[in-house]
Amino acid sequence: MKPHRVFFILFIFFILSCSFSVRAQVPPSRETRRTETLEEVHQFIHEYTARFMKLELDPFMELFSEKAVENRMLPYSDIREAYRKTIEGSRSIKYNLLIDSVQPFPRSVFVMGRYQIIQAFKLGGETTFSGDIQWDLIRENGSLKIMEVNYGRNH
Repeated sequence: MKPHRVFFILFIFFILSCSFSVRAQVPPSRETRRTETLEEVHQFIHEYTARFMKLELDPFMELFSEKAVENRMLPYSDIREAYRKTIEGSRSIKYNLLIDSVQPFPRSVFVMGRYQIIQAFKLGGETTFSGDIQWDLIRENGSLKIMEVNYGRNH
């Protein structure tokens, strides 16, 4: 066989083998993104409750966007002050959450559930709060952050 023919066959073989081994960069499927989002939300909620129960303000507030709003009216500075007072007056906090739904959107994730907080006070006594909760989570610097949180109360 002539050398140029061997070269040509090897060249064609190389081109064909490369084209079959290279995969197109396809974005993950919607179902894959949904599964990743669900896992990330559950991890976020775990961090949220764990940090609150540790009664450490700064690590807890890292989970909030500085543009966050609570109960449709409290801006970040007021949220921080309210949690500071809650933490300072507490001996312990137990926080139980049950997530009812997670709805991912292109730029946010909407989470709904139910909460129960048992707060023991430094001066004695305790109280229990429970009700519905909603979060609007956004991504800031690669991490989920609370853009809005709304607590409902059972009476």
